[in-house]
Amino acid sequence: MTFKELLETVSFEVVWQELKKEYCLKDEAFEVYIRVFHQLKELMPEPNHDLMRLVVAKVEDGLEPGTYIYDVFGIKPGDNEHYALELLPWSNWLSFEVVEKCVEAYSASVVVAHSLYEITFYGYDAVDVEAIINDEIDILRDRRKELEDGKAKLVSWDEVCKNIGYVDERTEEEKELQYKQFERINADNKRVYEMLLS
Repeated sequence: MTFKELLETVSFEVVWQELKKEYCLKDEAFEVYIRVFHQLKELMPEPNHDLMRLVVAKVEDGLEPGTYIYDVFGIKPGDNEHYALELLPWSNWLSFEVVEKCVEAYSASVVVAHSLYEITFYGYDAVDVEAIINDEIDILRDRRKELEDGKAKLVSWDEVCKNIGYVDERTEEEKELQYKQFERINADNKRVYEMLLS
């Protein structure tokens, strides 16, 4: 089932409850998100030449152990990479096949809710978002050209920390504990991804 088809199977009120719960949205955001929801239903899907599939996975947050977030990303057949989707127009999202195990594990409304949250990374109107995406892509192309031409100044992480006045005051034991915790979270999350994508 494509994302556009999935949108047709859910009630926005149920989607809204998930959005409100997970992202602590205020009641005023209801109108904003219902407009996005209806706009998506009106848009024509673009062809999905890469055969991108949409994944929504509930995983532990590596930055806040013990809390869980929904990771929204794309995958392509025969490719193990997880692709960020923020720089794709909404019409592209509509033609993505939704990984069925995500819907089975969390529900259609949950998959739609977290996709709506992700799709609105740059704004709440398809035309405006596409213009912002094009600007961001132009900036990225310029930065890449600067790197390729040797014009970019690369700065080490230590230098960045020094410039902003950040001092890591963790002990070596605290660093080791956090590293082990991060490794555990990555291993646990990898199992979630494997279960959904197998």
